[in-house]
Amino acid sequence: MPRRSGRFAPSGSTARGFTLLEVLVALTVLAMSILFITRAFLIMLQVTNEGGNRTVASALAVRRLEQVRGGPESQSTSAGWTANFDSIVDEGPASFPAPYSRYSYQVLVNQVNLTPPSAAPSWLTGAPVHSNTIKWVTVRVTFQGQTIAQVSSGIIRDMYRRP
Repeated sequence: MPRRSGRFAPSGSTARGFTLLEVLVALTVLAMSILFITRAFLIMLQVTNEGGNRTVASALAVRRLEQVRGGPESQSTSAGWTANFDSIVDEGPASFPAPYSRYSYQVLVNQVNLTPPSAAPSWLTGAPVHSNTIKWVTVRVTFQGQTIAQVSSGIIRDMYRRP
């Protein structure tokens, strides 16, 4: 009669193998490892997707800011520069055209006068007339209702200089 191993086998048995408990523990450890690795890949995929959305939003924000800045800067005369500068106003919220229609933007303009109130008038000092006005332009881009990119730049009113 062959000898059995394990708890119910007589001592001195030579049979080898795993018990059911050892197999269950090994399968549980394997299943948990696969679960954690899968979860890690899902988190990495989500972070990569969010990073891609931020990259696209940043590029769209810079593009819209350059369009706003390009108005005055593309003018060939000082009068054109000033007229385009004066026409820069708040915009939006508005959506970008396809294929970026899930992104929306808002242009915020804050006008700052750099001339202190106590400064002597230009007619008294003989200095050229400059308004010293800056428009601080901020473009804010949102994706699914959440702001994910924002860029700003200053545009000076009397910066027209053409050779």
